[in-house]
Amino acid sequence: MRLVVTGGGTGGHVYPAIEVALAARDQGADVEYLGSRRGQEKSICGKVNLPIRTYGSEPVYRLHTIRGMKSLLNLLRSSGEAKRDLEKIRPDVIFATGGYSAAPVLNAARKLRIPVVLHEQNSVPGRTILLASRSAQTVCTVFHASAQHFPKGKVQRTGMPIRKAMRESAQGRLLLDAGAVKAAPLVLVMGGSQGSAALNDHALGTALRMASTEVQWLHLTGLSHFESTMNSLQKMGIRSDYTIKAYVEGDEMASAMFNASVALCRSGAGTMAELAAFRKPSVLVPYPAAFNDHQRINAEEFVNLGAAEIIAQKDLDPARIESRVLSWLNDSDRVEAAQKALAEWDVPDAVPQILGMIKSAAGR
Repeated sequence: MRLVVTGGGTGGHVYPAIEVALAARDQGADVEYLGSRRGQEKSICGKVNLPIRTYGSEPVYRLHTIRGMKSLLNLLRSSGEAKRDLEKIRPDVIFATGGYSAAPVLNAARKLRIPVVLHEQNSVPGRTILLASRSAQTVCTVFHASAQHFPKGKVQRTGMPIRKAMRESAQGRLLLDAGAVKAAPLVLVMGGSQGSAALNDHALGTALRMASTEVQWLHLTGLSHFESTMNSLQKMGIRSDYTIKAYVEGDEMASAMFNASVALCRSGAGTMAELAAFRKPSVLVPYPAAFNDHQRINAEEFVNLGAAEIIAQKDLDPARIESRVLSWLNDSDRVEAAQKALAEWDVPDAVPQILGMIKSAAGR
């Protein structure tokens, strides 16, 4: 099978695409990535030795502005380049995860009538996936709420293709003895890949309020916020069981997720899929500038499951966070119910399911 994978700009689009691409390659497929020069996909493909072709595509801004007209011209130019490349590659099928990187490739695929399988990570689809869904063979989804946006009969809820190492670690660690004696509860604070100044500041204030509570903190600030958050920690005199790191990855991230009692974090699709994989209740603070407020709608799905609480960023304060965190730490029955709901929501075999959809679309 000859497969073209596309999607990106941001890691939220790239990483799911990469997981599927690598799994397809492991099964003998000839895989190539088509993306944008300005997105994260080129550097990520380089790390996993995946061939990539890139174009000058960028987000399409408001068309009545000079910047908007330039971005539209770039899209049209990139679509032409992608069409020429697809004619040379002659893929059996295209798998797309959305974002501005995917737009020119999907435009070209429609003209060439190449079968397309889409994957929408969030509860509210982005423009690229929404437009492409009209002619796609299948739309794979993560959140139940997203199905209403797509043509009936095309939607398959496959879940999120989270990083293979994280998935394997989650499945393995969940088999460990649940009755093992654990240290003080751990609150895991994460502001997303870029970090969150608002979340960082209020998490520190919450830890100060909870100084007399037996609890540990692991705070992932994001690289750009690490120094300022560390300075604030020292000025506030928070005790030594508050650990700050810019970011962690691999087994260290898996360990953090597994050992956490509750997470305080954003509600991006990747983060929430990992919370589900590790069965972790959460206090979610949706990013208010997310496209079509999709992080809030993502979070509401977990609230309806009984697996999370939401605090709007404008309502953040240490007292409110403390109340929400303690509500999880002090109610084991509620945590057990949340874990059961997350287990039912989670789709451990997301990648094999998606590969099945891709092979079907390719006629394999």
